Amino acid sequence: MLGVVCLGLCAPGFSVAAKKGNATEIRDLYYGEVLFHFFQTDDFTALTHLLAAQQAGRVTNHAAEAELLLGGLYLGYGQHVKAGEIFARLLDESTDPVVRDRAWLYVGKARYERSQYAAADEAFARVGDALPPWLDAEYRMLRAQSLMAQGRFTQATALLDDWDGEQGWLAYANFNLGVALIRMERVEDGAELLDAVGKIESDEPEVVALRDKANLALGYAYLQAERPELAKPVLQRVRANGPFSSKALLGVGWADVMLEDYRSALNPWLELQERDLLDSAVQESLLAVPYAFSQLGADGSAAEHYVTAMSHFDNEMQSLDGAIRRARNGELLPALLAGDDDEIGRWHWNLDDLPKSDDARYLYHLIANHTFQDGLRSYRDLIGLSDHLDEWRQKLATFEDMVENRKLAYEQRLPEVEARLADVNTADLAARRDALAVRIDRIERERDVVGLAEANEARLWNEIDGLAANTAFGTEKGAAARDKHRILKGTLLWNLDADFRYRLWQQKRGLTTLDEELAVARDLEARVAAARADVPLQLEEYANRIAALTPRLEAMQTQIAAVLGEQRDFLTLVATEELEAQKNRLTSYRVQARFALATIYDEATVAKRNEPGAKGDSR
Repeated sequence: MLGVVCLGLCAPGFSVAAKKGNATEIRDLYYGEVLFHFFQTDDFTALTHLLAAQQAGRVTNHAAEAELLLGGLYLGYGQHVKAGEIFARLLDESTDPVVRDRAWLYVGKARYERSQYAAADEAFARVGDALPPWLDAEYRMLRAQSLMAQGRFTQATALLDDWDGEQGWLAYANFNLGVALIRMERVEDGAELLDAVGKIESDEPEVVALRDKANLALGYAYLQAERPELAKPVLQRVRANGPFSSKALLGVGWADVMLEDYRSALNPWLELQERDLLDSAVQESLLAVPYAFSQLGADGSAAEHYVTAMSHFDNEMQSLDGAIRRARNGELLPALLAGDDDEIGRWHWNLDDLPKSDDARYLYHLIANHTFQDGLRSYRDLIGLSDHLDEWRQKLATFEDMVENRKLAYEQRLPEVEARLADVNTADLAARRDALAVRIDRIERERDVVGLAEANEARLWNEIDGLAANTAFGTEKGAAARDKHRILKGTLLWNLDADFRYRLWQQKRGLTTLDEELAVARDLEARVAAARADVPLQLEEYANRIAALTPRLEAMQTQIAAVLGEQRDFLTLVATEELEAQKNRLTSYRVQARFALATIYDEATVAKRNEPGAKGDSR
């Protein structure tokens, strides 16, 4: 029991730990967008967007950080090979101690999660002093776990001893250190640490659960050391409604038995019989209660409880047969995921809610199985990927329609565009502009004030100038008219000269504006010409890319379907093995109950035969 209870707690995953890190100064917009999805726990979107950003060369200012994040995301999805390749590449290329220490940490973690504990410790040993506190805590916990998994408890103790880490991590470290010391048969030292963890005052659910686990581990350690007087009060500290309460009650009863107080042992064991029979502690109590009655000399009560136990075992085994049959028929996995959403990307997802069915009570032990939970997570992700590809197949059909619509729109608009282009001759406009510029330059050089006259002024000037050619102006009678003509012409010339500079500035400004408009016209003309040549090619390229993606999607769907079938078979096998293990345990207990009952009947028969006056009495 101690070996089962004292399994070490795994440290949090890369993504969970990374989210506790210090703020990062973002210098690449696309990397910031990736981090947004990452901190929203949308890891699949973060992963795909990071890959796209790297392929487009958009994370140049965060290259090493992006690689670390990518490796961590791959590691979180169980892609240990890809993650290891990334971290190995970082170790070869980077000279930054922070990057190297993190890379070695994640290399070790990738190996640890594949149960390569010796190789993991080799990687952990190369981690330096450049880790931030929140990663240093994870490093120490993971390295201690790998050492303990190899049976190197002395090294694990040295690593965790006198470590003054964060308070949350310290409780886990003390728990693991206490377990390591007990496994080294240093019970007193280990008991001191586990006792401290078992007395932690906290309302945090995780800490409260750890406290119960520490008390349970310490209690069973005392039982194995045959010190029931110490085991009982420690086991009684476990919460009565917690997940470890059944095992604690069973241990309290065995402590009383070791103290030969069978009547007291009945109290926790009888309470256990009111609980779910699938709990192994409850099953054991069905045999422990009649054992205590037999030790008290109450053979009748013992026999009655053995009969009741066999009846319970028979009923449960029959129900388990039905659950096993339904699991093999493929009804289990759809039922488990019936209430789940199809969101992909939550690598830390776990099944928390069981379906409301007759089989649900048999599945608590199943979902506590790490192998099954991990496999179910992969199965769920495969379903999510399949749905994701189906969604993209629909998108490709939409994109194909968009390309066709754009082709049609291009073909419909092209004649109109060509007609409008035919009405616009930028070369002729440029020539006319040049002629205008030459004229303005001559007017400025010759100070031709009449050249800038407005239309009505030019018409009036021409009329006045034309009067001078009238023959009447040359006669004696025309003297007065000539004076008026001279005054009128001088006045008009004065006005034109007064406004010459302003009108010249206006003409030059208009010429500049004309140059700008001509530049825009030339640019538009060039863009239209380029579009006429490029748009058909671009649309054809889009169509070809869409056509090439379709068979790739179909190939991936085929591959996913095959892997889904394999994963379904694997999970069905794990589920049926777990259910059959429950049935086999019940079968074993039933055999024990039947044998004990037969023993009671045999002893009762022998005792009856030996009674005075009984038939066959030798006296």
